[in-house]
Amino acid sequence: MKVRFLIAIAWVFILIACAPVISDKSLREANLSVSFQELLKNPDAYTGKVIIVGGRIISTTVKKEETWVEVLQQPLDHQYKPENKDISYGRFIIIFQGFIDPAIYAPYRLITVAGEVTGKTVLPVKEIHYTYPVLSPREHALIKPEDYYDNQPQFHFGFGIGIFR
Repeated sequence: MKVRFLIAIAWVFILIACAPVISDKSLREANLSVSFQELLKNPDAYTGKVIIVGGRIISTTVKKEETWVEVLQQPLDHQYKPENKDISYGRFIIIFQGFIDPAIYAPYRLITVAGEVTGKTVLPVKEIHYTYPVLSPREHALIKPEDYYDNQPQFHFGFGIGIFR
């Protein structure tokens, strides 16, 4: 009986560790076949479609009634977390309604969004004009900093002595 209980507990931990950061509802609503490269080539062709993308926050700009979060796209892993690699196919903007705190949505934080494509905007990046796909978020996940460096499940065994304050 104890062995079955321990096996059941182990399965619960394994399933939780493998859960996507985006809900099943958003995964069902999203068009998962749209690649970021396709979106970047022609954002207007995907207006109204829900997609899932993620990456590293570049900047957060608070405007009068909305907040713009500029993101450097990065490929997503099996949990839909941005992979912490030097790979990107471009940039996109998430427009949140209302105030989103730039101290929390800070540069270099990782974010995943299930959002509706609302079009594009052209903004300067250094000396060029860059076309950004624009998303209106339906759901998003700001990835915790401790999850940045290794997206693989980790198991730890051992004994230790610690002091809790």
